[in-house]
Amino acid sequence: MAEATTHATDSPPAKKSGRIHYIDGVRAFAALAVVVLHILQMRGLRLETAGVIPGFDYSGALTNGAFSDILRILISLFLNFGTLAVKVFIVISGYTIMISVVKSKDGMPKGGIKGYLQRRIKRIWPPYYAALTISILIILLVPGMNELWFNRYHDIALPLSLESVVSHALFIHTWFPQYAQTINTPMWSIAVEEQIYILFPLVLLPFWRNRNSLFMLLSAAVVGFVPMLFLPLETYHSTRAWFLVLFALGATGVSINFSDRPQEIKLREKVPWAPLGIGLLGIWFVATKIAPKLLGIDDGHALMRLEAFTDILFGGAWMAFFIHLTEVWKRGIPKRSFLAVFNSRPAVSLGLFSYSIYLMHVPILSVLTMVLMRLGVDGELLYVILFVVGFPLAIGLTYLFHVVFERPFMPQAAKQLPTAASGFQPANQSATGD
Repeated sequence: MAEATTHATDSPPAKKSGRIHYIDGVRAFAALAVVVLHILQMRGLRLETAGVIPGFDYSGALTNGAFSDILRILISLFLNFGTLAVKVFIVISGYTIMISVVKSKDGMPKGGIKGYLQRRIKRIWPPYYAALTISILIILLVPGMNELWFNRYHDIALPLSLESVVSHALFIHTWFPQYAQTINTPMWSIAVEEQIYILFPLVLLPFWRNRNSLFMLLSAAVVGFVPMLFLPLETYHSTRAWFLVLFALGATGVSINFSDRPQEIKLREKVPWAPLGIGLLGIWFVATKIAPKLLGIDDGHALMRLEAFTDILFGGAWMAFFIHLTEVWKRGIPKRSFLAVFNSRPAVSLGLFSYSIYLMHVPILSVLTMVLMRLGVDGELLYVILFVVGFPLAIGLTYLFHVVFERPFMPQAAKQLPTAASGFQPANQSATGD
């Protein structure tokens, strides 16, 4: 967006395109955090062993030294940022899917439920099935990609089986822990989103239309947490059923921002959303990073249950941040602010193909890792090459994937990347767009 040099803020975005551009920028940063996380996990840094672990050198991936210490610190940070980024995606999905509903006269998606589902299918399925097919072909045809190596991230994508392929094709692999992260590991969250998209018009929307956002949140909590009572914990955790509440929090946020309901106007105007978000984030940090250590909670099952509840604090914080940022966006974006960074042309451009980045970065990085390991490259040098070569290679190739398999199925307004002359014209989509 071209900025006027004589003003401290951009003119209100709603007057230019009516689109909330900064959300695409937030999505871009979340996608990049996931890529960095997976680079750090490519070799010798599986989730159960990653972090600041004394003497962690059994895999040969890291040795003792200053560079390895820096890597361990990065691992510790990005294990948090990368895994949390997926939860930000879910909140964004709820926020962006709900925009057209809140702004409609009848409280329904454009074209009704049928139109909504048709847009979801058109937007999600073609890139997803293309990525799934490519991932399967890589495992079958690329030498070394169907072999189990010692402590290589791609190992968790194996073995390839008919059951894993069918469950992925039906978006139900998260209901089977043994298949949830096979073939192409990040696809577990696409299955979760697809299931949420089905539940949205069936469970959440009726409560929002006939009652209010609070009832929508309560219905999401019932559907999201009751399965914990009867499903095996590993299965429940694999389904991420509580992510429905994160989605509902995003939907509640946009309702507060744009609804003309008196109670939501009051919330919009009276609640200090930025301080509330910071407060919730602080409580989340204490509940996840400090309290378990103080209370001696180290049982894996207990931590799984705790994650489901603390994620709601994290999602609530992001709901509050989005409400605050959108209110600032309405008034005009200060040039020197986080919002201006999220609203910048590079961030928005990356955000427009974040779905492709998410779908394809792991297969690309996994092949590169395997090739380097076959050439005898390992340890610190492997990570240097993955960051210096692998990171831009993954972004470049996922953009090509986007051009071929994603962009043709995007809404027309989303196909043009922003230019200085035309201003921003991105479509506000979920991780997959509406």
